[in-house]
Amino acid sequence: MNLLFHIILIVVLLSSNSIYARPFLLEGTIINIAENTTIEFSYTILKENKWIRIDDSAKVIKGKFSFQGDIEETTAVRLDFPNRMIHLYIEPTHMQLFIDANKPYRYQLTGTKVESENIELRKQLQPFMEYYYELIDNVNSLSRKKDQSKKDSPIRDSINHAIANIDEANEANHKQMNEICFDFTVKHPSFKITPHLLSFISGMEISIDSIRNIYNSLPVQSKNSIMGKLAHKEIEEQAYKDSILRMTSIGNYPPDFIRKSASGDTIRLSDYKNKTYVLLDFWASWCKPCLKEVPKIKEIHKRYSNKGLTIIGISLDTDENNWHKTLQKNGLNAWPQILSLDTGKQENNNKFGNNLAELYNYDAIPFFVLIDKTGKVIKKWEYINNQQLDELNEILK
Repeated sequence: MNLLFHIILIVVLLSSNSIYARPFLLEGTIINIAENTTIEFSYTILKENKWIRIDDSAKVIKGKFSFQGDIEETTAVRLDFPNRMIHLYIEPTHMQLFIDANKPYRYQLTGTKVESENIELRKQLQPFMEYYYELIDNVNSLSRKKDQSKKDSPIRDSINHAIANIDEANEANHKQMNEICFDFTVKHPSFKITPHLLSFISGMEISIDSIRNIYNSLPVQSKNSIMGKLAHKEIEEQAYKDSILRMTSIGNYPPDFIRKSASGDTIRLSDYKNKTYVLLDFWASWCKPCLKEVPKIKEIHKRYSNKGLTIIGISLDTDENNWHKTLQKNGLNAWPQILSLDTGKQENNNKFGNNLAELYNYDAIPFFVLIDKTGKVIKKWEYINNQQLDELNEILK
């Protein structure tokens, strides 16, 4: 009976396609790096229907390091060390990794079957990745020169200009890499690494609809893999995020939000519809440029609060004590003040997430969004100078 029971159990487990976590061991050798340098190692697993990020680290001892853990199947991992990072695909097995810290993207990984897929992609990406590392080194070098120069030195302007040019080059370089990855997924829909590549580029310049179409064409086995499930989650989240961001662009109607103000009142964006214009002022107590705008905001409130304009201050603060102190110190309680991040103590019906600043796709603060009486976004400003004041006056006259 015991033998029959075990045979039946094995058949049931096999027929249910159950996957169990199994151990992996990644043994690394790295050259051209200082002793005791920290290597960081991260990946995501699915456990009891919850996504869990695993973070680990190891010291380089005599040019060696290692990581071990449990994974169910092929898993995308990220390896970080000073000014460098690489993506790997590991399997529940014993693997050997060799890295030259001066040329990390030329690493060699043995012990996995999936690396043959990745090698094909890496050949195409290698010149772009090496250019990326070169740009990082240039920025670090310029930053050190800037730190060593005097604050009023004219060389700082030239350094800032050089760094800005590097940032533009980096963006162009990343765009090319994303296009290569996308083309690779089109040509290799059955590769195990394809779902991860789709999720990796899902927040980039490539249309989320194009990425979703490629994902939908993948084999069922790929979609049901750990990386496939994670890709589906991230692609759908990005698609929803894009749809929301489109709603907050100029000419569109942003979703409603609810927050408790600093004074305890319930602030609902939709309550102002058909009543007043709304100026959303994104700021923070730690933002010096934001505090410099305070006199202008006070003047706007004084001039237009009786002419159909409501200002709502939206702070990116996470320390509520500092937020309240800054409000009191600067006299900012004359109009509603709320927090961008939902701390869990407030009401919030925004399905996109709990950060209003991200909802409006800000790059930096201060940041201003003007919404008309119909609830439509009509202006977005990074600052308020005479031109913006003239526009506001023309709208509210």
